[in-house]
Amino acid sequence: MRYWWVHHGRNYGTAIEKGTLWVCHAADGAPAQSLEALKKMEQGDVVFHYFGPYVRAVSVVAKERHAHARPEGYERLVGEGDDGWLVRVNTVATGLCVHRDRAAKLSGRGGPGPFTESGKPVRRYVSPLSDDDGAALLAAARIDGLPSPAGSLRGRPGSVWGTGDPADSATRLEQEYLHKNLLRGRRSASCSICGEDLPARLLNAGHIKPREQSTDRERMDFEANAMLTCALGCDALYAWGCVLIDGDGTIRRGVPAETRCLEEAVNALLGRRCTAHDERTAPNFAATTRLVLG
Repeated sequence: MRYWWVHHGRNYGTAIEKGTLWVCHAADGAPAQSLEALKKMEQGDVVFHYFGPYVRAVSVVAKERHAHARPEGYERLVGEGDDGWLVRVNTVATGLCVHRDRAAKLSGRGGPGPFTESGKPVRRYVSPLSDDDGAALLAAARIDGLPSPAGSLRGRPGSVWGTGDPADSATRLEQEYLHKNLLRGRRSASCSICGEDLPARLLNAGHIKPREQSTDRERMDFEANAMLTCALGCDALYAWGCVLIDGDGTIRRGVPAETRCLEEAVNALLGRRCTAHDERTAPNFAATTRLVLG
């Protein structure tokens, strides 16, 4: 996962609304430096959207660059054509107010980054950020998702929410990104394990395969490596390997239950079908089963 800084002009509102980043050749016909940066963006990369004087939004790359004519709503500058390249992003958070002066203090200055040696924003559409700079900006933006039990298959034990640690900010961003894309604007949805319809606030978005065993791209792959599980118990039961998903999507027993209450909770789910199981998610469910059972 890489981090990118996008310096918007008057196209900011259109870019955020449509979830697009678009670059064409410079007016003099030479390839723009931003175009070369755009070509390096990969699915799962994090984008900070700057529209002076604040970082106002954070998004995640959903589809890598491809040739695309000027999108509707993108203002044409003098000398520009309509042929270019487009990257699609999914917005995770808007309404942020990280001032450029604070961002400059958290980021490296000079070189290919978004700030000059004196800390002024470079007038370049797309600039790379180092991993440390990206993590620091995420922490400053305070991207907050929904709390999760964070069991053994979802990250390190214990809650990571609200710690302020830059590394934990990346985990919060993942959770918020997965939650938003799995819900798709719905106020309620079904738990993938028990099947009960619940309000969005009681549904956690978690990885199917352990986070530590997933690549950066896999961690952001909400179609193949994520599902909604309820905070009423299913999230923890799956996270701790108490229940597993068979090759045909059937819920089966995982690690032995230590107490009668836990055993009853597991028994109530056995034989049900996990609604998140399909041909895309099956390999990650199988990988989890192998890891849990050894």
